[in-house]
Amino acid sequence: MILYLPLKFDANEWFILIAILFVFTTVLLLPKRFSTLFIVFMMLFNVFIGQTVDYLIAVPPYDLYDVNDRPDYELFDFLLYFLLYPPSAYIVLYFYSKWKIKGLYVIAYILGCALLTTGLEWIAHFLHVFTYKGWKLVYSFPVYIGVYSFNILVLRLAQTYVQRKRNLNNI
Repeated sequence: MILYLPLKFDANEWFILIAILFVFTTVLLLPKRFSTLFIVFMMLFNVFIGQTVDYLIAVPPYDLYDVNDRPDYELFDFLLYFLLYPPSAYIVLYFYSKWKIKGLYVIAYILGCALLTTGLEWIAHFLHVFTYKGWKLVYSFPVYIGVYSFNILVLRLAQTYVQRKRNLNNI
């Protein structure tokens, strides 16, 4: 796979680098909450989600948007998928778990995270990280709701599995 360099180093590349620095600093400053295996799984899971969704809707026949300077896969696309999306989802899961969110508060939390992420995407679009060719920012909000809901579901399934395994070991 060839990773093309950006056509020019400008606002979109700076946005991605600053965002990566911010999320990685945040993740590294947070106390460890999940097992290393779970962290690796969630990171790869979110790379898969980001790349799959973009592959389905950002290339022909739909071709609803481009990421970064060109329609080809470039270095900063790679950084976006591997170094920005996964730690962002980790932060969402971290605070969901830390605050022990339950009931209707889960819906409010997911909506808040989706709204925040949609706002960040608006900034990213403004700085030409995304060039919409049929996509509208309003479509992103329900996508983020789905992504965060799916992540929380996977976290809850993993926690349930670990708890059942512990309970069986105590018998």
